[in-house]
Amino acid sequence: MDEQTIILGISIAYLAVMLGIGVWANRRMASAKEFLVAGQSLGFFVMAMASFSSIQSGWGMVGATGTTSSWGIGAFVAAALLPPLGFTLAWFLLGGRLRAIAQRHEVYSIPDIVRVRYSSRSAHFSMSVAMIIGAIGYMTAQVVASGVIMSLLLGISLGTATLLGALVVAAYTIAGGMLAAVWTDLVQGILMIAMSVVVFVVALGVGGGWGSTMATITASDPDLLALDGVKPAAWIGANAIMILLGVVAQPQLIHKFLMLRSSRELKWGATVAAIGYATTTLFSLGVGLGTRAAIADGRMAEPGVVDDTATSFLDTFTSPLVAGLALTALLAAIMSSASSFITIGASALTRDLMSSLGLRIRHELAWNRVASLAVVAAALYVGLYLDQIIYLLGAIGWAAFAAAIFGPVVLGIYWRRGTGVATTVSVVVGLGLNIVLTLLTSAGWTPPPTFFSGGVVVCAGILVYIGVSACTRSAADRERFDGLYPAAAPPGPDRVASTSQPLA
Repeated sequence: MDEQTIILGISIAYLAVMLGIGVWANRRMASAKEFLVAGQSLGFFVMAMASFSSIQSGWGMVGATGTTSSWGIGAFVAAALLPPLGFTLAWFLLGGRLRAIAQRHEVYSIPDIVRVRYSSRSAHFSMSVAMIIGAIGYMTAQVVASGVIMSLLLGISLGTATLLGALVVAAYTIAGGMLAAVWTDLVQGILMIAMSVVVFVVALGVGGGWGSTMATITASDPDLLALDGVKPAAWIGANAIMILLGVVAQPQLIHKFLMLRSSRELKWGATVAAIGYATTTLFSLGVGLGTRAAIADGRMAEPGVVDDTATSFLDTFTSPLVAGLALTALLAAIMSSASSFITIGASALTRDLMSSLGLRIRHELAWNRVASLAVVAAALYVGLYLDQIIYLLGAIGWAAFAAAIFGPVVLGIYWRRGTGVATTVSVVVGLGLNIVLTLLTSAGWTPPPTFFSGGVVVCAGILVYIGVSACTRSAADRERFDGLYPAAAPPGPDRVASTSQPLA
């Protein structure tokens, strides 16, 4: 059996399983609640695995592998070590409080949280728009990454592969909504963990072991192994700020806290999610550094495109079976994020945006499915327009979400003086700055070496929220905060935070 046949068989089997889960979930789909929050029926293990796999995406594996090889260990450290810390912060800062809000109010999304927290139509509307733009922005990175992987798996052109990958993930998400998304995320997460460990061992073997790999890279370019080697320290620091704060404010993670059947399920979730994510970063570390060592000693040519690093390494140094499994796991990383963002974007387009305008749509489940297709189509269009590497494409969506969400939601569920006016202004500033910087870069503007737009956008959104809240605070805002939670504190690891006094 030839190499392409083996890879083709593995990829078809994987895609069939994903579509099968979509069919199964569709049979349980009776309302928008099942579509948007999986009927609030998740246990901690499924939720934790779905959380990490939906964040460890094509950006984190395909994109970070390329940047580790090209930019060195500094790029890897921020992308690999900070997200597990972010998971821990999110679980203990947000888990209990968000679950308590979901118990008291009809909350299915982040704009819903803003609605009940601030009772501000402009805040609700602006957050809905932010979710639409952010979902499309982050989906763009997944669409581009899926095209790279699918073209290799199926031996077809990049354009056709991009379209096919987008259609498959759209099909099972439209059929089963968030219920299909979380169960496919579970399967995809397990596959990603197993593959990452295997490929890491293979990559070290290619370089003659860890010590030999490091020695080869040091002899070729010692800056690659310094935190501030290829990229300046200011750039690395801004990237780190965006990633750490961005994990806490990622909607696919926050959204899953609203899906738990009980706050008691929070106890071990952070540990499972952090370990799962950390394990999958072995892929980027092993392949990224293994590729650089192989290029240095002449056993591999420099990939023509940074995003081809992972696929070039697998094609050069692994067997057809390992390559097929690894490429399928990379596709799983991409699809696990894409499915969550399709549902989040669809909810924002239908339920959230219409509600913020004072409108109520009939046949909400059907319209959510139509909106899901619209999100995929928009991401395909933007992916073909923006000529940037996958890591930077993902950073656009990551920064957009963090700038819009961290202040109004992460700070807002603790700070009594947060206001709806501040939410609206901070979302507009964060989104506007992100869009302007993206368009300038696409038009040919080259930022200074120390400038990383993602960190600037996130910090701007947070500072604006705090500053405007301080200027527009009112007794009515504090009263709305006091009505946010049930009288009894939720059980679980967030109990101390939930029962403590809010920030005045």
